[in-house]
Amino acid sequence: MKKRKVRLYVRSVKTVIGTKEVGKWGFVLGAGVRGGYRLLPDFRVYSEAEFESVLPDDQKRVADMVEAVANKHGFEVEIIDVTKEKILYRMSRRGPKIKIFPTLITDTGEKIEGKISEEQIESLLTKAA
Repeated sequence: MKKRKVRLYVRSVKTVIGTKEVGKWGFVLGAGVRGGYRLLPDFRVYSEAEFESVLPDDQKRVADMVEAVANKHGFEVEIIDVTKEKILYRMSRRGPKIKIFPTLITDTGEKIEGKISEEQIESLLTKAA
């Protein structure tokens, strides 16, 4: 028996978790010994921000709820983070039209968008089964 599949589309948020220092060699122009100019080696340290993708609390709660209910009904769950996958451009050209996150889509094409409750997930999966 082929296992049915549901997809949950979520959008994570990039947050700064710290900074790191990066050293970079370069050259600057300096005065020459006999006139003119010369290149002098220069080492500079820059600070770069480090980012991490974090799922908002409401979408994390929905993802946990979907996994629990879908496994109970025998569905395979695929959670797709559109920020990491960079598929918003591809989805705008073909595939499901998603503007509100989180969005739950079954393999039959039925979907729930926005604030998703456990009762909505139950009814969608029993209807799709």
